Amino acid sequence: MKRVALLMSLMLVTGCSYFQNRYAQKPEIDLAKIYFQDTTPLSTTMVFVLSVKNPNKIDFNVDEMTYEIQLDGKEFAKARNDKKTKIPAGETAMLEVPLPVNFLKAMDGIAKVISGQDVGYEINGNAKVSGFSVPFNEKGQFNMNGLKK
Repeated sequence: MKRVALLMSLMLVTGCSYFQNRYAQKPEIDLAKIYFQDTTPLSTTMVFVLSVKNPNKIDFNVDEMTYEIQLDGKEFAKARNDKKTKIPAGETAMLEVPLPVNFLKAMDGIAKVISGQDVGYEINGNAKVSGFSVPFNEKGQFNMNGLKK
């Protein structure tokens, strides 16, 4: 009985590993650009546009994203995006991640941007993709033009 249970467990683990390696590869996520919208004297919305490549042979759905943004090493915002997006098999899609920003909280970073200096950013998060949790992390620099370096 123990041998049968062990053999079944081994087959299950091997089968899952085979399935994951063959059909469930993690998507490749890169920051494509950053832009601003809905700007008022006290706030704006930064929109991080992520390029999401689906290397799998099947479509997947991004059901939800949670993320945290740091500017120059200082945490200033956390958000959640429930916008559902379908990424077709073998294709790349752009996913917009909005982040409301209060200017008073981001004063140091804003001063650098206004003076034309680069501001360091880090985006940490987790995406729920077709029932699986996919963590992501992206670091870089941006300036007033929203250009990635």
